[in-house]
Amino acid sequence: MKSILNWEKVLEYKYLIALLSVFNFLLTPIHIALSDFNPAYVVVINYTLVIISSSLIATIKRAKVITYILGFLMLLVIWLEFSNNYSKSILICRLMLSFLLFACFCIILIRQLIAIKEINLQFILGPILGFLYLGIIGGVLFEFIHFLEPSSFQLTKGHSGYSFYYFSFISITTVGYGDITPITAPAQSLTLVMNVIGQFYLAIVIGVFVGKYINTKSN
Repeated sequence: MKSILNWEKVLEYKYLIALLSVFNFLLTPIHIALSDFNPAYVVVINYTLVIISSSLIATIKRAKVITYILGFLMLLVIWLEFSNNYSKSILICRLMLSFLLFACFCIILIRQLIAIKEINLQFILGPILGFLYLGIIGGVLFEFIHFLEPSSFQLTKGHSGYSFYYFSFISITTVGYGDITPITAPAQSLTLVMNVIGQFYLAIVIGVFVGKYINTKSN
């Protein structure tokens, strides 16, 4: 009985847990700098935590099945990549599954956001989590473009796969430090798309938030 109650408590704070796991993933370079572990091992562990915690957000049975299947395949692939670091086929599988999984998470969050009738913790944390998922999707797409054409970006010295996620978040927030520059037309095109999507996302979420807040106050 106690384990059931504890699991219900976990589900109650699933958005917060997922949000913290994603933030933890974004802090991966700091973890690597402060620890003596193999950097690849730290990346895999943090990515695993993101997948497991994010899989909790699905509530509909069909969505749960899809996320569990994609999540399991994703976990299998990233651990295979950890032991086969130079396998191009595993890299492609990891990028494709990452895109599908996080796109699925975004769709689930959007549907749940539309269905919410009142302002609560889920309504506040959901859009923030969705924005972070959007940044991860962008990182996956930028990494895929770099895989297809290694000269797509002017990268900083000592760059890693994390650099593409960093650039993705820089793009959707339209900060533009200039330390990483898209050079080829596909890379520039995707950068523009991420810029636009990031701005529209914020505008739409704010509009929905204000609308539901007004409806809640008027009822």
